Amino acid sequence: MRNIPSSPGTARRWGRPTSACLISRTWIPTAFPTLWRTPTATASSIPVKRTRMMLPPSFPSGNKLFTNWTRLMKKTRCFSVLPGRLRLLRIGLGSAAFLSGALLLADVLVNAGGGSSNADKTGNGGGILDYGQVTFSGSASYENNTVRGFSQGGAVYAGSVVQQAAVSFTGNRAEGGSGGALYSRGNVQVAAGSSFSGNAAAHNGGALCLDANDGEEERTVNVEGGCSFTGNSAGNLGGAVYVSGGSAEAPTVLNLRSTDSTRPVSFSGNFRGRSAGASTGGVPNSITVMGHVRLVMHADPDCLVSMEDPLYSFAGYSSTSSLRKTGEGTLGLGGISLCHFPVSVEGGTVRLGTNAGVRGMTRLDVAAGACLSFSLPRNPSQEAKWSAEGPVSLDSTAEIRVALPVMAGKEQEQSWKLVEGTTLSMAALPSVSYDAASAEAWKSEGSFSLKQENTAGKSALVLAWTRTPSPYDQWKKDHFADGTPEDQTVPDACPAGDGITNLMKYAAGLDPNKPCGSVTRLAVREENGECRLVLEWPVNTAATDVTFSVESTEDLVTWREEATVEPSGDRAEYLDSIVIDGNAPTRRFLRLKVSRE
Repeated sequence: MRNIPSSPGTARRWGRPTSACLISRTWIPTAFPTLWRTPTATASSIPVKRTRMMLPPSFPSGNKLFTNWTRLMKKTRCFSVLPGRLRLLRIGLGSAAFLSGALLLADVLVNAGGGSSNADKTGNGGGILDYGQVTFSGSASYENNTVRGFSQGGAVYAGSVVQQAAVSFTGNRAEGGSGGALYSRGNVQVAAGSSFSGNAAAHNGGALCLDANDGEEERTVNVEGGCSFTGNSAGNLGGAVYVSGGSAEAPTVLNLRSTDSTRPVSFSGNFRGRSAGASTGGVPNSITVMGHVRLVMHADPDCLVSMEDPLYSFAGYSSTSSLRKTGEGTLGLGGISLCHFPVSVEGGTVRLGTNAGVRGMTRLDVAAGACLSFSLPRNPSQEAKWSAEGPVSLDSTAEIRVALPVMAGKEQEQSWKLVEGTTLSMAALPSVSYDAASAEAWKSEGSFSLKQENTAGKSALVLAWTRTPSPYDQWKKDHFADGTPEDQTVPDACPAGDGITNLMKYAAGLDPNKPCGSVTRLAVREENGECRLVLEWPVNTAATDVTFSVESTEDLVTWREEATVEPSGDRAEYLDSIVIDGNAPTRRFLRLKVSRE
């Protein structure tokens, strides 16, 4: 069936005119010739004999246009469509009395917010119903279309969809069914720059419901660069997208392709488990995978696939699915994604946010040159950021990149599980690079190490940080056995019972567990014909955090600081300023004082 140019108030179907009436300069066909049956039609095939469409003047441009094909239409539906062109390429009738064919739309707006509304629609496809292929050759917008009952496709229900230009879907709802914006069982092409915002479904797929293909061939769904999914919700599964595959022989392949460095493919603010029309409840979710699905997330260099909302799948219902990250760009993941299928990072970077993780994988493979990037939390989880229920293969030329949390200043040791599986295969440990700004404080206070830890049934790649011990802490470790009570190791303690503190013995390099008598030695030295007191003591050269000072007194009550002494090697001494002569005090005492920075 084809349209040919026509004047206002008339229309022709190729080869045969149709009757029409002109109402307010809008042409509405009131009768449609009986359609033919297909040769394979059964007795249940009832021809569709009546349909409606609005055709405003000036067709094929600068006009309002919409056509609607339904299953045994029982109710007229009105649409506001600005401006548009429609071309019906073919129409056939199947055995179940569904119209199938191809629908071409260009530069259209389907908006149920005006005087004519689709809100009472109870059949599939609030904006378009077509069991064949719907093609958008120009820009299009679908706003506030709604289907009720167990109907699918708040805006569009189609066998397959081809977008040749950006299309926006906003505020569409399937109040009892699936596919808040779009429902399809066939191939789908979502053009670059398309947007899905604020759509909702009571069941699956807040924006897109891609149900399993009934056929025996692979089905492909392509989402191109710059597409955004924001604020969509589903009452059951697939906050933004629900995708399922019928069989291993006829899977669904979902490709997310980011090819524009200025416009990522993005998912944010999408929820599953949130009732249609509600603004609260549910849990974040971008894509839910069921059955036989192959996810391919591709990002060209400097490009990004941003999934702030996590992936979701059921254990046992998606083990034949898979996820591949390809391209030299970045895949960013937020939240805890449950991927109960094999995951492979074949190129570029996969970046996990601070509270993000990927769990449940039956296998994880990280190829040569690929990169796993982590934003690490202050309080590490007991579960790894990448936690597989099967084996992990990590190429030794893969890279680990780390951004660290702000340092609290009190950490002594810290460790983060990065990757874990039943086995961890590596020819060598991968290289690690650190975000310079966040790592500066950590590196100044301690050191990092990457290591493999094996426990019962698990093997993990762990990044550990250990504070560089202070000289005093190292001295304690060297002189006290593990388990020694803390009150015996503090600086003011005297575990040997000789009245000499740990701090004094630490500064002098003495054993804290052995009595030592006196630390200092007092003598008289004659130089240049003058005699003076000299106080001498040993020095622990590793005790770089202590200060030696000498104090004096004549009455053992009031002490005065005489000087701060800089040691020379492993000995130090103080030569008194008072000459021992007739003018010297009758009594004079010197003592050593040690303070720790």
